[in-house]
Amino acid sequence: MKNKGRKNKTISPVEFKDEHLDLFVATLRKVDGYPKVRNLQKLLAPRLNLHMINAILRYLKNSKKIEIDLDGNIIWIKEEHTNNQLSIAETANFSQEFRDYYSGKADKKENQSENI
Repeated sequence: MKNKGRKNKTISPVEFKDEHLDLFVATLRKVDGYPKVRNLQKLLAPRLNLHMINAILRYLKNSKKIEIDLDGNIIWIKEEHTNNQLSIAETANFSQEFRDYYSGKADKKENQSENI
């Protein structure tokens, strides 16, 4: 008997084009707030199918061009014009209060280690 069910089709990164990738990233940038991974099909459905969306998402995640939190929100998209060596921590805009808090902790730890 032949299996008449749907096959799980996987698409390699070679099978999607730069136009698809550009469309995907441009659509993510247009969304207000943090887009959810589960809503990507609704955002991209007429232009990209589910397999293409999953392949592009996997490619962007593995190449560290996007960051996804544990709730499935896409929280960071790498800018194209930034230096390739910069990470999310280096490109983030931290408030002065945040910097003061963590720089104070680092100074206290150094002073404690010198006294020992």
